[in-house]
Amino acid sequence: MSKDMLIAVGAGATSGFASLAFLSGLPGAMLIVYLAPLPLLIVGINQGIKSVTISSASGFVTTILAGNILFGVLYTALHVFPSWIIVRQALLKYSMPFNQSDYWDPAGSSLCILSVFAAGILTLALVWSQGEIGGLQSLIQSYLEEVFSKLPMDENLRNGLVRTFVPLFPGYMGTMWVFLVVLNASIAMAVLKQTKCIKKPNIKLENLKLPDWISWFIVIAASVYLLSVHLFSQKELEFFGRNLTLMLAVPFFFLGLAVLHNLANHVTFPRLLLTAFYLALLLNVWVALMITLTGIIEQWFGLRRYFKDTG
Repeated sequence: MSKDMLIAVGAGATSGFASLAFLSGLPGAMLIVYLAPLPLLIVGINQGIKSVTISSASGFVTTILAGNILFGVLYTALHVFPSWIIVRQALLKYSMPFNQSDYWDPAGSSLCILSVFAAGILTLALVWSQGEIGGLQSLIQSYLEEVFSKLPMDENLRNGLVRTFVPLFPGYMGTMWVFLVVLNASIAMAVLKQTKCIKKPNIKLENLKLPDWISWFIVIAASVYLLSVHLFSQKELEFFGRNLTLMLAVPFFFLGLAVLHNLANHVTFPRLLLTAFYLALLLNVWVALMITLTGIIEQWFGLRRYFKDTG
């Protein structure tokens, strides 16, 4: 067995055990779970598709042996799939016109594929829950009530939290999953850059581009939500459309950030602007909505082109 294969197998086993860290019950174990894709991404981006495939198989076997087949399936969906997609996109080359050097832009397509995958899981969950009384929303409410019932808190507070989380719970989970994958990919790139193991150029957020096809997905999702509210009055369809829109808005949020970072390059104090913005983002959720809308406008009309034209 070659050195690269041994590294791939070891990385996969590490990833598999990390994904099961929550079973230990130790404080901070979930932080380890969140980093489960990291070994797969480091090996994959450094060594290629073959190595990340070997790592994924190793991790899958590890989760089955240390847990059960369900853990293996969840590991594949939550960690293997996004890692494989990112590695595949990261190693693709696109030829620039005019015989210029190759450029590398995997981030936008990866974001869109992951968001559509999350939306697909939501769609399957909706179909699966059709036989249940109250549908998917009722199942989620029952689950959250059970979770919060184990926490020491006032009943009114508990009920208020359930009412707050239920309407957008699938959207929150899908969005958080994509953000965690992005975080792991960013850490992997930083590690490989620091160790000089990566030959590709850095991904710059201000240069992020999304494929044209993602616009159709966000339009369809928003249409489902708006029609269910104003025309059909279907609560389950409204719930589905609302969360679908939230999941598919994630790539546009990052595109909005790209616009902001591009704008910061044209002001006197870029760090001050970005610091003030990210503080506002942490304090007010409406800032995130504004950035997402900015991303949608950028996708359709090209705001960054205006910055370049005006200098």
